[in-house]
Amino acid sequence: MGLKLVPSDRIFMDTAPFIYFFEEHPLYIEKLNNLFNSVYTMGIPLITSIVTYIEVLTHPEKTGAKKLAAKYRDSLTNSELVSIYPLNLQVADMTVNFRVKYGLKTPDAIQLATAVVCGADYIITNDREWKRVRDVRTVILSEL
Repeated sequence: MGLKLVPSDRIFMDTAPFIYFFEEHPLYIEKLNNLFNSVYTMGIPLITSIVTYIEVLTHPEKTGAKKLAAKYRDSLTNSELVSIYPLNLQVADMTVNFRVKYGLKTPDAIQLATAVVCGADYIITNDREWKRVRDVRTVILSEL
């Protein structure tokens, strides 16, 4: 794994890594298994936002994949290590800043703002565009 994690780290996880993990994407499952094993072993908190919750559930609900939707709900709301950081005024103000400064779409800006506000040491995503945001340490899945 390319990250040098320590137990005091906090990781923000974007939507795609959750989807790739739960749906066992062949290109990323091994890297994500290693990441989740390290996170679990060290007790590192994984944070995400309500945007991830909405995004991971939309497709399964639309296609009637009730078991997958239930798996996402359970994993995101009943995990010892995964927490959904709330959308609040501090996140909203940072979101506006990211939209103005980088021209990001609102969902991406919310994700990045949430990561900054919650004090994440790393953001795990598969969105290469986020690498241009200098306010955070973004790690693309291929870099794991």
